[in-house]
Amino acid sequence: MSHFSRRAHDTSRTVIDHAVGVLVGLRGCSPDEAFAELVRVVRQTGIGIGSVAAGLVAVASGSASAEHAEAFAVWGELVARKRITVS
Repeated sequence: MSHFSRRAHDTSRTVIDHAVGVLVGLRGCSPDEAFAELVRVVRQTGIGIGSVAAGLVAVASGSASAEHAEAFAVWGELVARKRITVS
């Protein structure tokens, strides 16, 4: 694996780990259940796991853009409900 490929893989893995953490926090589920949810969304949308994970992290952080539309469609309401509950 080249240095660039390894760095991209590490970055993607980090984003996936963050997304798993977001789902654990939002749903109160286990990390395995959160990862399984990400995989389900990947299968439903055909979007790569790194992109799905980045979209979820962007939605959760309030920095989502048009490129995160699929993640917003899947998790936007959940994130909004959690923000209302916490506020």
